[in-house]
Amino acid sequence: MGRQSTRENKNIYQLAREEKGLTREKAADLMPGFSSARIEKIEYETQEPTPYDIVQMADCYGRPDLCNYYCSHKCAIGERYVPEVEITDLSGIILETIAGLNDVDALTNRLIQIGRDGKISDDEIKDFALISSKLDTISLAIDSLNLWVDKTASEKKINLDLLKAEKEKIQK
Repeated sequence: MGRQSTRENKNIYQLAREEKGLTREKAADLMPGFSSARIEKIEYETQEPTPYDIVQMADCYGRPDLCNYYCSHKCAIGERYVPEVEITDLSGIILETIAGLNDVDALTNRLIQIGRDGKISDDEIKDFALISSKLDTISLAIDSLNLWVDKTASEKKINLDLLKAEKEKIQK
């Protein structure tokens, strides 16, 4: 195994690779079309990774959050529309989701009143902003849960095929 880098200010891609215990050479062997030199350029930020590169690194390193990081920090569209999501523990994600759902449940009637005429008037803005903020919180919790599932599946700690099959049954 190669020696560990002592460089300060490592970027997220280098940290993810090292966390997985991979040298650049070993990582390149596991990712089609990659060379250790290309990985080094991405890690030293002398070459921008492509979305395809990010997907490969996320899969190889077992870090689906690399995709979210890239979209929320490096993509012009993502910077505008994709919030950064952190993977936390399952119980924290569930509690955050339930708290958000409870908050929105109490505001459901007001949301119906606001949306009834198909527009948001100035006197409804304050309530709508509150409801929208609560929905954003739930959306982030859901995104965090999805990243948690992907990460847990990459660690072989959840049967992703079974989960997908069960979800398909429900959607029919």
